[in-house]
Amino acid sequence: MQTSYNNAMMRHSTRPIAMIALALFLSTVIYVQPVSAQGGSPVELINTVNALRQSLGLEPYTVDSYLMGFAQSHSDYMASLGRWTHTRADGTTAFDYGIKENVAMGTNMTVQHCVYTIWSDWVHYQTMTAYATGKVGAGVAVANGIVYYTLNVLPGESVPSQPVAAGNPGENAVLIAQEQPITISQIVTATPGEDGAIIHTVQYGETLWTISEAYEVPIDQILTHSGLSQGTTQLFVGQELIIRPASDPTATPTPTNTPLPRTPTSTQPRPTMTPFPTRTPWPTATPTLPPTALHRALSDSRNVGLGLVIVSGLGLVVVLYLGFLKKN
Repeated sequence: MQTSYNNAMMRHSTRPIAMIALALFLSTVIYVQPVSAQGGSPVELINTVNALRQSLGLEPYTVDSYLMGFAQSHSDYMASLGRWTHTRADGTTAFDYGIKENVAMGTNMTVQHCVYTIWSDWVHYQTMTAYATGKVGAGVAVANGIVYYTLNVLPGESVPSQPVAAGNPGENAVLIAQEQPITISQIVTATPGEDGAIIHTVQYGETLWTISEAYEVPIDQILTHSGLSQGTTQLFVGQELIIRPASDPTATPTPTNTPLPRTPTSTQPRPTMTPFPTRTPWPTATPTLPPTALHRALSDSRNVGLGLVIVSGLGLVVVLYLGFLKKN
């Protein structure tokens, strides 16, 4: 009886220990995988492209370390912008270096969807299958649930005749021969309107890249002018793209009529006026006082002489009288 009791106690005491041990074991085996956007890796992107090439009888591209860094830096740059673009951070493009480039972006986009759907148009397809040999690099970046892919190819020899695949070769794809591929030179550019605007109507087979190259206008600007999001990759026939918006008309100044100078006419010289002589004022008459008696007497020389004789005679009489007669 005692033995049965001890065995029951041992079973109850070991049960919690066994549960704890089981929990520790499961924690080491099972872990929660962090949630991330569904997207492939650069290696998976290159393998998918090479698988497409092998399905067409082409040699696989050779992985190049420089192109790997070149493509990855551009994917990181697109992720920082939140949109796709062919213009790099330094303002250049891969085409400036003779490198072919495919870019794409999408929410939880897989590598298979990118290669066989997004890049199924003629231009992107050329980057993957138009060359018999070449070097390749790939970059993948993820930001806010959006995957950004970049594929860079340094082409070697071109393939003379180009088949175009419809769908995934792994899913019994049918190869469609494209006898007359659409090239950039075949895009008919629109003529600018009177207001300077250039509006291009999308035709069959045209892509944003070929239109951008034909007009020499960056894709970013075409999308902005057309009111499309920077993540736009698909076009439809008949869609109008604003390559260049209307320019503001410059006000032309209204010409003013400048009066012509009059022809001078000969003018007769005016005669010079001879100055009249200045009138000399007449002297003012001053009243003359009548001469005195002495003045009148002296003014007559005869009377003066007579007077002197009389005075002289009187003086002589006085001298004789006083000097001689009175003394005697």
